[in-house]
Amino acid sequence: MNWDKLSSLKVTAKVWMEVTTAGLWVTLLNWIGKRARGKLNQKVEVHQDIVYAENEGVQLKMDLFVPKSPPPDNGFPAVVVLHGGAWCTGSKRDMVWAGYLLAQKGMVVACVGYRLAPKFRYPAQLKDCQDAVCWLLKNAENWKVDPNRIAAFGVSSGGHLALLLGLKSNVAEGASSKVKKVVALFPPTDLTAPYYRESVKNPLPLMPNYLLNFLGATYEERPDLWHDASPIYHVHADAAPCFIIQGKKDSLVPPDQAIRFAEAMRKVGAKVTLVLIDGLGHGYSVRPKVMNQLHNALDEAVRFLLLP
Repeated sequence: MNWDKLSSLKVTAKVWMEVTTAGLWVTLLNWIGKRARGKLNQKVEVHQDIVYAENEGVQLKMDLFVPKSPPPDNGFPAVVVLHGGAWCTGSKRDMVWAGYLLAQKGMVVACVGYRLAPKFRYPAQLKDCQDAVCWLLKNAENWKVDPNRIAAFGVSSGGHLALLLGLKSNVAEGASSKVKKVVALFPPTDLTAPYYRESVKNPLPLMPNYLLNFLGATYEERPDLWHDASPIYHVHADAAPCFIIQGKKDSLVPPDQAIRFAEAMRKVGAKVTLVLIDGLGHGYSVRPKVMNQLHNALDEAVRFLLLP
């Protein structure tokens, strides 16, 4: 028996299970949101497919979720919400649940669509997200947004992009795209980790080579690109405060990614909260106790976003 092949197939099956259950989690959340939409629409106004930029001939769109309640004196806090999908798949529609969840708590929420790999490589995705932040800043008065309270919220690869929004600054038209806070669920933080570098050179059977599609080169070919795309290499004392939720059983984004990032943030004096959840994979568990912990962590993350 070829034990190496058997081991590879076991890992492939585990990864497929993670991908499938994560997708089911998003589907379930959006289904619950759809069932409750009539009630939610009494509290939240939704504006779909707003064009926020055009890059390389592609019109980039966001869905805006706006509370119907009167805004605070300085305007609503705002959140740029970013979907997952390994930078290659997914849609802003995947984050409808987050749009309603955060908007009914009193935030203007921009569920952002961005260009996908492999047609568009990094840093195209980050550039689009930065443009979305700049659009919110430019249109803050029109949507009753407090320009000093724009945050980012992302899941998986969207969490990776959200972290970069809180660490890197791109100044356009006199405004910085660096957000004030970040909530990231299961985000890759160090793409240069040995297991990710190896996965590009020896991809699992039947699995797309997502990371190579995203970066367009191996680590040996472009180490500078891999470092630039890794949030852990951009940590600094003035980084936006981060709230990270990570499952301890995640095989797509191993927990050491979040742990080492949190350690790096604390080492330079930046603020970070890390919630590690036993028994949780990449966003979903069949055990109600584990999912309750995830929902409690999400509640805590919302409170974090609402704090001044």
